[in-house]
Amino acid sequence: MRSLSLLERYSTVAALGLLLTACGPNELPKEPETPSEDTTATDLQNPPVGVYDNSIFSIPSPIQLGSIIANNGASYDNEMLNKANKADLYATTASQALNLGIFGADLGYTTLYDHQQESLKYMKASRKLADVLGISEAFDDETIAQIERNLDNKDSLLYLISNSYRKADDFLQIRERKHIGALIIVGGWIESIYFAANIGKMNQTKEITNMIGMQKHTLETILDKMLIKYLDEPGVEDLYMDLESIRESFEEINIEYSYSKPVHDKENKTTQITSTTTIDISAETFKEIGAKIELLRKKIIL
Repeated sequence: MRSLSLLERYSTVAALGLLLTACGPNELPKEPETPSEDTTATDLQNPPVGVYDNSIFSIPSPIQLGSIIANNGASYDNEMLNKANKADLYATTASQALNLGIFGADLGYTTLYDHQQESLKYMKASRKLADVLGISEAFDDETIAQIERNLDNKDSLLYLISNSYRKADDFLQIRERKHIGALIIVGGWIESIYFAANIGKMNQTKEITNMIGMQKHTLETILDKMLIKYLDEPGVEDLYMDLESIRESFEEINIEYSYSKPVHDKENKTTQITSTTTIDISAETFKEIGAKIELLRKKIIL
């Protein structure tokens, strides 16, 4: 099996025990199957590792982050989502790619909460943006038909979402349009942090606080190893500067690690993470990060 790229991990539902299969860029299984191996990875101390543009990165998946929000007891709130009918408003490549990432996170959110008809709307909105970006093969008629046939099967839906974004990434990698893949990743990340910060306004639990705090390192990776390569591409430099402002707030967070070797259970095919992380983030910093993320998101979604 080949190494997973960042965009694959963006769409991988690690928190629900799904794996991407090593299909070729033009191959889609006729009927998705859920692998038996449990790869649960909701602990943000150990986000999945993958390869993007020949470099190794470690960024948690937005659907992984969404699962933490769902498991934290937060109720479904469609007011947090970008409107699926806004897909036609995005005219630049940067805005299209960023909002494809945002729609992907929204799609994962609606699926995690079993709102199947909403999921279908966001899949179709994603397809519109994929069409204009030239990656329509990832969201073709057969994929949409499969999703419609599997609306009552969350595992299958998540698999199909995952496979679609993987195919999009394959296309972008092959055709040297990697900056678009990077923007899709960043859009999904921004939407996930927006979810968490918004929920934290009402109920700032330890899990939500830690989720935000751990994104300090994620943002460093996004800025210093991803976007820095594409500053000459339209729209990237402006996004970079907006995220730099957010990084200033993240610098107020203190993170300390205590490492313990993972415990593997071969019989049950599970891995238990025993490392611990202490995150020190003030209520003021949490609020400031949330406000900056919300402002940037409004700028992106129009």
